Amino acid sequence: MSSQKELIAKLTNLGCITFSGPQAAEYLQGQVTVDVAKMNSQTARFGAHCDVKGKTWSVFTALLTHDVYQLIMRKSALEKSMAEFKKYGVFSKVDIKQSGDDLSFFGVSGNNTTAAISALFTELSDQHLSVVNNEFGSAICLNINGPRYLLALNAEGASMLSQLAMPNAYADEGDWDAMNIRDAIPYVEAETSNEFVPQMLNLQAVSGIDFDKGCYMGQETIARTKFLGRNKRASYILTAEGVEIAPHLSPGIALEKQAGENWRSGGTVLQSAVYEGNTLMLAVLANDTQIDDVLRLKEFPEQQFTVSALPYKLD
Repeated sequence: MSSQKELIAKLTNLGCITFSGPQAAEYLQGQVTVDVAKMNSQTARFGAHCDVKGKTWSVFTALLTHDVYQLIMRKSALEKSMAEFKKYGVFSKVDIKQSGDDLSFFGVSGNNTTAAISALFTELSDQHLSVVNNEFGSAICLNINGPRYLLALNAEGASMLSQLAMPNAYADEGDWDAMNIRDAIPYVEAETSNEFVPQMLNLQAVSGIDFDKGCYMGQETIARTKFLGRNKRASYILTAEGVEIAPHLSPGIALEKQAGENWRSGGTVLQSAVYEGNTLMLAVLANDTQIDDVLRLKEFPEQQFTVSALPYKLD
């Protein structure tokens, strides 16, 4: 997977919460792990929305477009996150909405496919997390193992995309999920929502936590985890070569790690996908996990996975 596969995938598993109004920035600043005051329209941010104990409701990609903040996240985690945002939003002049059919998401990768969408975005940057905004929507560059693009398109943009001649590039969104796993970009689903502090999801390694910002929900636990060294878990990539079992792997399923002749509790699956005949997985494991360690599925003990290298360093 050293080169990017030519593909375009409609990402039906993504949704978006928008924040607007005179106190939108102030309100959001007190809710999420990133410094909203430093956001601009040319750069996206990864981040997390947590409860007061620092447990993650959702992991998002944040945009600022025309004074509206957009948090793109997995649909299954969105409902609970939305409820928590609205619970505290009643005390601020902020309008919190869930995007509907007016906003569609697509994943694009590969030189030829990227060139083909130039009718929508004429000047795409290959800078990681750079954003191009226009009348059709937004294009976010993800460049950890090579540039690819997350598109958030309005109705007009989605219509134009459908008219472009790229029939051979359309692919299942599982391929895009596999690229996220390869890049170790975490997210949580409903099954893993409110289970992990952001550092267990490697958010600090992808600039998803600003430790020098003011108070926000869960900050005390997140700061204590960093400065007192209390985090004992992290997210790792696991691979089963020549096996295609990802459709049977639900988020939250348990893993076991070998200890002598026995197997003990080893971690939790965050996400999985099949790519070119292999099953890839991102899972929360003990932070002393080493490359080439072997784990197995508790529910399918005959299936084993090997830990692969992360594309970034954990601190």
